[in-house]
Amino acid sequence: MMAGARAAYVGPGLDLAPHRTAVAVIALGLDQPFSLTYLDGPSARSDEASRSIALIRPGRLHHLTSRAKMAFIYLDALSDDFTSLDEARLEAAGDRLKAVLSQEGRLDDLCAALDLPQHRRADPRLAHSLRMLDQHPDAFAQFADLAQACGLSPSHCRTLFKQTAGVCFRRYRIWRRMASVAKSLALGHSLTEAAYAAGFASSAHLSFAFNKMFGLSPTALIKAGVRFELD
Repeated sequence: MMAGARAAYVGPGLDLAPHRTAVAVIALGLDQPFSLTYLDGPSARSDEASRSIALIRPGRLHHLTSRAKMAFIYLDALSDDFTSLDEARLEAAGDRLKAVLSQEGRLDDLCAALDLPQHRRADPRLAHSLRMLDQHPDAFAQFADLAQACGLSPSHCRTLFKQTAGVCFRRYRIWRRMASVAKSLALGHSLTEAAYAAGFASSAHLSFAFNKMFGLSPTALIKAGVRFELD
């Protein structure tokens, strides 16, 4: 499911390799707990645990394993989604999220269950320019192009972007390209067509980037029977 800059996946846990997502993601075990290990930072390895719900920070290298049904909710990097959630609120939302999913609720229903904010907090200059990425995934080939569009110096723009999105612009741009790929697949286009439309040099380039961000190839995801839907 996709709606705006948010997305969700519901299905089998799959055999995910260690990876880093470009945005914060909520992982929810629907049938049984899952195992989550962080592979970087001060809590690397020591934070391995079995849990039913977790909020994974953007850019953190992690390995999640599950043999049961899972839900992943990818948050909007330009909103207060991530900062508005804490462990207590997240734990309390687990049962509400499961109830929404049991009724085949939409992504907006999941966001409502999490009580996520409806308005973005990003600097208007940054938000306006970044909206271009949804229509033109190959926009801003150089970071200086984004800074110029925002009317900011490259150093100021880089600091502002990292403070807002939590990751560097390069990783965020790849994330938005992934959204473009998902939209193309939902409309019935082939993987190769989706890759080129999103600004990737080839389907192999897409597969490499997809694997690093999600822990499996897009081909493996499609073979697992996953359907792409637009809310």
